[in-house]
Amino acid sequence: MITVCDISALARWSESGLIDRLGQPLQSLPDRSWSLPSASEVHPEALAPARLEASPARPLHVLVSAREERARSERIRCHVWSAPLPDGALYQLTDEVLLASPGFCLRQMTPGSSLARIASAGTELCGSYGRSPGAPRGFYAREAVATPEGLVAEAAGARGYGARRLREALAHVVAGSRSPMETVVVLLFTLPVEVGGCGLPRPELNFRLEIPPSLQLAIGSPYVRADLAWPEWLVILEYDSYEFHGTPGQVDRDSVRNEGLRDLGWMVRSVTSGMLRNDRMLTELAGRVAARMGRTLPNDPHYLQLRHDLVRDLLRGP
Repeated sequence: MITVCDISALARWSESGLIDRLGQPLQSLPDRSWSLPSASEVHPEALAPARLEASPARPLHVLVSAREERARSERIRCHVWSAPLPDGALYQLTDEVLLASPGFCLRQMTPGSSLARIASAGTELCGSYGRSPGAPRGFYAREAVATPEGLVAEAAGARGYGARRLREALAHVVAGSRSPMETVVVLLFTLPVEVGGCGLPRPELNFRLEIPPSLQLAIGSPYVRADLAWPEWLVILEYDSYEFHGTPGQVDRDSVRNEGLRDLGWMVRSVTSGMLRNDRMLTELAGRVAARMGRTLPNDPHYLQLRHDLVRDLLRGP
């Protein structure tokens, strides 16, 4: 058997409807039958039905049961798992290919990842998008393949190196993100100050806000959707990509919408990738959002460096 894991499995989970087609995870497997014997066992005819690739440009990440079983190949990246597999760790993708479950992918990647990257991967699994190298924008729209509660329950029995960090990271996973950059923004504002985040309360994602009749004509809709919203403090953050918010028509619509929301008492702030990469701009934005909630963020060099590093880490993705 070929058992696909890590980022190759996460990319495969980007396919819409996959979890419904696969059904339930496997309940039992013969001991070590899931382990790849050698790189020579990875045949193109086995990968084609699973829509997988194993090439030097895009190596396939696979699971093996011992160090001596690691394949030496530019096409293969082996990950060793010598302990018994957790319950529900694998799905049957094709007759010859197994796929690591979303929760097992997180557990595998934990030892070599930061808290932010684990939380990012978990938020992706609980969101309506999935990263894939073949996607035109780097990700596909798809339904969530996990829930924060399900991931927490799955990790409750985890033992060994990284188990504590996994459970800590899962406490920061947010459901409902619609894009990688939305995930970056929500985690930046909610992760603890100790790791460079803003430590703010968790917002509502894809928040539906009803518009009074007096403003519906101007805004052109009876409601609007906000990327991130803190209704208690009347704060909205919108991630504006250069691709979808750069045309004159879209700029005009955004301006009318945001002015209407401000008339209703909301503080509306836009976030761009350039602002995230600019430390001074980010300090101004984060400070205003925190102040609206009656909070003050650190402004010392140590914290600012932590935040700078956190943004770079989040932008790299899982």
